[in-house]
Amino acid sequence: MTKPECVVVGHRGFKGKYTENTLHGFEQCFDAGATSFETDVWTTKDGVLVISHDVNTKRVFCDENGNETDYNILETNFEQLRPLRTIGSGEPLMTFQDLLRWFFARVKQTSASPYKIMLDVKNANPPHLLRILFDDMLAVHDDLAWWFPRVQIGLWNLRFVKYLNQDEHFQTLFRLAHHPGGYTGFDIFHISLSWQDSMVFLAYNEYLDVSQQKRIKFKTTGVSLIHVSTWSTDFLEKFMPAVKKQDLKLYTWTINRVSQLRYFCAIGQTWVLPEYGIITDYPDTMVDALAQGGWPKESENSALLSSSQMETSKLDSDFAAVNSRITIPRSFMIFAWIVKVSMYFAKPAQLSDKSSFESRVVPHEKLCSKPKLGNKIFALLQAWGIF
Repeated sequence: MTKPECVVVGHRGFKGKYTENTLHGFEQCFDAGATSFETDVWTTKDGVLVISHDVNTKRVFCDENGNETDYNILETNFEQLRPLRTIGSGEPLMTFQDLLRWFFARVKQTSASPYKIMLDVKNANPPHLLRILFDDMLAVHDDLAWWFPRVQIGLWNLRFVKYLNQDEHFQTLFRLAHHPGGYTGFDIFHISLSWQDSMVFLAYNEYLDVSQQKRIKFKTTGVSLIHVSTWSTDFLEKFMPAVKKQDLKLYTWTINRVSQLRYFCAIGQTWVLPEYGIITDYPDTMVDALAQGGWPKESENSALLSSSQMETSKLDSDFAAVNSRITIPRSFMIFAWIVKVSMYFAKPAQLSDKSSFESRVVPHEKLCSKPKLGNKIFALLQAWGIF
């Protein structure tokens, strides 16, 4: 039996057992056998990048005396945030440079391990955050290309990708970066609650191919979807062919059950994706499940989908044949419908607009946070272990 090459990513480090987004949690994630962890980044009012899932400090952080805090990170200077500690474990609010310094040292100590960081750049941040992000990498290790295979950048909003393509600073910066392994840039993932929204990012990739042929192109190289968005026939029939045609990587979150892992591995194997993985609160459980074996063998899908010379009509029929090998559990489909209805009433903002590929991005523009009802529903679903 063939073990699937599924990447295990620790959600906010090792959220199921340790305080989220802390060095201790990241260490435990790697020690459990995961090769990557997902973490969240915000910029302070004065341009210091910090690690936190929430823009508000109340849920996770207290002051040095253990008192409740209520800071909006985007509207607060770092010196006011510096004394904050995680509630319970007392670990400091980390800057992005703190994280990079720890990660760089870890990689140097264990160079054989393909360790990675998967960043979640929160939607309300200004696009200018990306410029600070690369500056921080260079401040820790002054070879930007060294970071290319080790940091994956997750973005919710197309304006961040557009900013990379519009600002000449990035053209100059990346022309000077050369990786001996052939990497030309960072993986850019669209993080999404909806595969339909991700289709806009794929369309923008095609737009770049046509309109900017002599420039460095910052394209979406992968998609990171909430797991329930993958639990439908529409996802398999409409989205997966588009993913395959652009040779994209695919991740899903938050996978905490082996049944969910098996379903997603079936997608990754059947579609012969270049890279696929799951983001989980329990990296130890998922690593153990993958190591135990008993996984289905890869079929003839590799030969079926590998030819670039196939006619479109034959390719479409082959896609249908591939999907016929994937079974969506009925319980998954019912649960996906319930979550879809819940998120509809939360009225999440549309995060991308296909008609605005050429509109100019405002680098320092911050977006409003989700409405209060949306926050409450999202928090409730998180408490249920859905995200």
